[in-house]
Amino acid sequence: MTASIYKRCVTDDDLAKVSLFILENRRDMHPSYSATDTITMLYSFIKYGQLIQVVDQNVQRIIAASAYYLGTPEHDYEDKHIAFVEMAIADRAYRGSRLFIKGLRFLVSEIMSDNPDVQEVRFAALADNVYLCRLYAKFADISHEEDSILGKQMKFGVKINNLRAFLDKFVKV
Repeated sequence: MTASIYKRCVTDDDLAKVSLFILENRRDMHPSYSATDTITMLYSFIKYGQLIQVVDQNVQRIIAASAYYLGTPEHDYEDKHIAFVEMAIADRAYRGSRLFIKGLRFLVSEIMSDNPDVQEVRFAALADNVYLCRLYAKFADISHEEDSILGKQMKFGVKINNLRAFLDKFVKV
């Protein structure tokens, strides 16, 4: 079993490593994602959001990353009671429900501890990504649809305390 470390990107070294991981795996987010699109997205995460990394301790490399903002782009990030998770990506060799659940639990814990005013967590998925839409629908409700440069995007939302309770069901006692 692989031991993984979940942590916030804080140092320049963290940001560089997670940026390279995301650039290398950008096509997993969408086949048409260019390097320029990805760099623009990374700049936004670094400037306005928070990047999270998952490191495999055995091989000492990043195996997953996610990013969130406090607030939503449609309200110019002024609605600080909402945490908006816009991106999550994992190396294909490590994908699975255990990594996802642990990563989401870490993300929710980070959000709750650093931002006690957050009441809701929102997620975005392209409508044609059936897998991701079904996954988010297991713990969040569809709040609305909107057009994006990559196509129709579904937005999901859930109260942060409800999400935490859902994720706590997966903790082995």
